[in-house]
Amino acid sequence: MPSSGPSSDIERRPDRRTRGRERRRDALYAAAATLFVERGFDNTTVDDIAERADVARATVFNHFRRKTDFVDEWSARRRKRAFEALPADKFTDTPLRTVLVTYFTELGRISTASRAETVAFMSAAVHQTNVLGRPELATELSRFVAHARDAGELDPQTSPRRVGLLLAATYFATLTAWVVEEPIPFDLTEELLSSLDILLSGITPQPDQPAER
Repeated sequence: MPSSGPSSDIERRPDRRTRGRERRRDALYAAAATLFVERGFDNTTVDDIAERADVARATVFNHFRRKTDFVDEWSARRRKRAFEALPADKFTDTPLRTVLVTYFTELGRISTASRAETVAFMSAAVHQTNVLGRPELATELSRFVAHARDAGELDPQTSPRRVGLLLAATYFATLTAWVVEEPIPFDLTEELLSSLDILLSGITPQPDQPAER
């Protein structure tokens, strides 16, 4: 029978505190995202976010020290959703192409389903952050490449870091082109997968081709 009393209550308190902190962080992020869409990143202040979330200004800084931290949070949430869409055996038997196609398809789907939010946050990422300065996306993608290389799927000389950076740069460049035009200039997912196919063709072994005469 589970024990009860002061000691078990103390053990549960951190979990409740953590859940409460996560709820406040989610509320702040939701408030910021709504304001960025309504007013733009530059025209939204921390005071605006605090007022929309109905919290003190200091509470915002307890969770997000800088306004650009909301952009980092936006990116992290999208990576998390893309990662969760991958097959359960992504680091065992799933080919790299399947992993990356699934990952990029999910990123494209998320962005397309929330275009206004994507436009607001990506515009802020381009103008307010060093979006290509050691991006977390490149780090995550390089893990997939490293596993494929170590499993013998790629040339042993393949550099996961470089491939991860190329993949991330392609994603950001494509997304930037997609958000700066109205109406929507192209199918984002289709464009991402076409670019991915080109990159994968360059790093995966190809069947022997007859020599040109």
